Amino acid sequence: MVEVALSLGMVVSYLLRATVLITIGILIASIITETGIFSRLGFLSRPISRLSALSEPCSFVLLTMVANATAGKSMLAQFFREGKVRKEEVVPTLLMGTFPTVLGESLFRVQLPTAVVLLGPVVGVTYTLLNLLSTLIQVAGAMIYMRLFVGRGDGDTQVQSPEPTPLRLDRATFKEGVAKALPSLRRIVPVAVVATLVFFALYAVGAVTAVAAIFGPVLGLVGVPGESIAAIVAHAAHFSAGYAVVGSLLAEGTLDIEEALVTLVIGSMAVITLIYLKYSAPLYLSLFGREGVKVTIKTYGASMAAKVITIVLILLIF
Repeated sequence: MVEVALSLGMVVSYLLRATVLITIGILIASIITETGIFSRLGFLSRPISRLSALSEPCSFVLLTMVANATAGKSMLAQFFREGKVRKEEVVPTLLMGTFPTVLGESLFRVQLPTAVVLLGPVVGVTYTLLNLLSTLIQVAGAMIYMRLFVGRGDGDTQVQSPEPTPLRLDRATFKEGVAKALPSLRRIVPVAVVATLVFFALYAVGAVTAVAAIFGPVLGLVGVPGESIAAIVAHAAHFSAGYAVVGSLLAEGTLDIEEALVTLVIGSMAVITLIYLKYSAPLYLSLFGREGVKVTIKTYGASMAAKVITIVLILLIF
């Protein structure tokens, strides 16, 4: 009963936080659109836009995702529905927006200190840098895709910019932005709540074990001993548990540095899979509707591909 209560409390806490952030993101996007502020933010968004071949609204979304990923994703969905963002830009924008989140979580919050304590300085720092490398691989892939296969929607030639739209920051602008956001909120929030509850229910009936079992055959392909499955299962439950198990296996001599790093990366693949099941899939489905299925598959596939490349690099280097 205690575990059920804790799980229910976690679900409620997540739903409250997600609902607030989704609401904030959509409201901000609508109000910003009404103010005409985009014509004044070119000095920030245009360098990003030129480098990545993304449109300026997508570049502004990336700036928002530095502060909060969920709010940025909600803003991206709103711009997509308004026709300000092309369909081809949605997935690259999401992939490029992962780096600020991973950078903040890995270096400035919890994961790096925990990794250094439980895995030791060498393995802990190396694994943290590999996590950042994996994210940079996604960013580089998204930028290459945009520049080679999509290109800028307004063309690469420079044209004279129109006169900036006068800023509207009065109460009427605020009311217009809120009014235009309400239909989206009425559709998105209920779907997000229901979908999240369903995925949490699936998680509660044994999703961790099932996902860990899926990755079991991969261990044999990369030469990692069977003992690593315990670390992967622990990692799937919580990253610190995975670090603790791998640290113990390293101390016992069961794993060497290469095997430990590969185990940790495979464990992170299991974690990402569970994150997509519990959080990302419900969020993308609620934000992008039918297009959310494609968005989920493509972003998940890109994340897994980056991890596979990271494993190959570990095998080649260590």
